[in-house]
Amino acid sequence: MKKSYSLALGWWAAKWLCHIGVLKYIEENNIQINEISWTSMWSIIWACFAVWITSEEIKNIAKDIKIKKLADLDFRKWLIKWNKIYKFLEEIFWNLKIEDTKISLKIIATDLNSWEKVVFVRWKIIDAIRASISLPMIFSTFDYDKSMFIDGWFKSNLPILELDWKNIIAVSAVRDYWRKINTHNRLFNFKFKKLFFWYNLEIIKKLIIISMCTNEDLTIEIAKNNWKNIILLAPNLWEFEFHDFEKVGELYKKWYEEAVIKLKM
Repeated sequence: MKKSYSLALGWWAAKWLCHIGVLKYIEENNIQINEISWTSMWSIIWACFAVWITSEEIKNIAKDIKIKKLADLDFRKWLIKWNKIYKFLEEIFWNLKIEDTKISLKIIATDLNSWEKVVFVRWKIIDAIRASISLPMIFSTFDYDKSMFIDGWFKSNLPILELDWKNIIAVSAVRDYWRKINTHNRLFNFKFKKLFFWYNLEIIKKLIIISMCTNEDLTIEIAKNNWKNIILLAPNLWEFEFHDFEKVGELYKKWYEEAVIKLKM
């Protein structure tokens, strides 16, 4: 009899596309998934899976994601408004609620007012995704009742502890923290040093990655001490940047290969 698994899914910008490769392997090998927890943009991929959309269909959806077309810019308060993205997600999920899905879902967000982790197990799927994706300076906060929701990774980037089942497949996309900071840009055959803004952006990115890895390591340690069996998928993604949304195929392949190695049942 095959084991049943829960999925805990971590985040790092465009690298969320990699989860399609993991999903493909799960489909091919009929691995039973009983519950899924996630934070931030992973929610789009796995919410699709939870409502019976296949990995191939999800891959096509991902290819249709054009950031420039979906980003309705608003520099008065935030970088990107939510209107176009909401309409895009509405075409996929309609008015479905989390409790309507075939698999138990746990969507993680952070309440900015109380600084508490919020786990959505009942709510409209699009609204829960919206709350979990709300990254300051990029997307506005999602305000509901007396709460201001921001991205879930601030409190739980790899939400293992929120899962009820013992056997867990955990997916991390931030395990390239050892990579050196890129201090140069390249234009055609010319290489030149990054200016103040871009250089400091590289430093901030690395600090965020280190912070998320520290959070994930602590979570894994606590989970193991509580008798959780964890299979960690965390391939080397050094050649991909956080903005490489157009590299769906390459990320898909990289993570499929990682799943083949780590998930041989």
